[in-house]
This record gives sequence, structure tokens and C-alpha cells, in this order.
Amino acid sequence: MKVFEAFAGYGSQHLALKRLNCNFEIVGISEIDKYALTAYEALHGSLPTNYGDITKIDWDTVPDFDLFTYSFPCQDISIVGQRKGFDEGSGNESSLLWECKRA
Repeated sequence: MKVFEAFAGYGSQHLALKRLNCNFEIVGISEIDKYALTAYEALHGSLPTNYGDITKIDWDTVPDFDLFTYSFPCQDISIVGQRKGFDEGSGNESSLLWECKRA
């Protein structure tokens, strides 16, 4: 199974698939946080191709995948984020969720 991890962070979906003994290959990730990328590499031994900012990905250049995973920024839907919401086009960090539909 070929997997793309959006908002990859340290690779929690990668870890879950490993623990489930799934046969998979990470064909790409989208992550902009340098510390998350360092943690990802430390946990998994290497860093897959990182397509960076999800708003700038040309999905025609990404290899085909069977499973698309994401852990989008959820600060704006919490009390800490003042419940700004995640409406499409709002410009909130949590509204980045809507970028997933382009994939």
C-alpha cells in the first residue's frame, strides 16, 4: 500500500501502520516544521520526499498513493485557539484541512 502523510509531524500514521504490521511505503509527506522533520527522521530512520507546504503542492507531481492521511492543525477549533473555526477560505491554520481535498 502506498501512503501519503499530510501534516506529517513526527509520523504518527507511519508509526501506527508499523505497529499494525501493514505492508506499506510512504511515497511522500507534507510538513513545514523543521523540528517535526527532525523527529520524523529520528523515529523512522529516514525522511521520505517532503513536498513541504500543502498549499503549494502540485499534486500532479506526487506519486500515486492508496491511502492519504493527515493530522491537520487543530488549534483554531480549540479553546486555546479561541474557537476561530476551520471554515474553508478563512485563513485560519485549521482551515488548511481544506487543502486535503485538492489531493
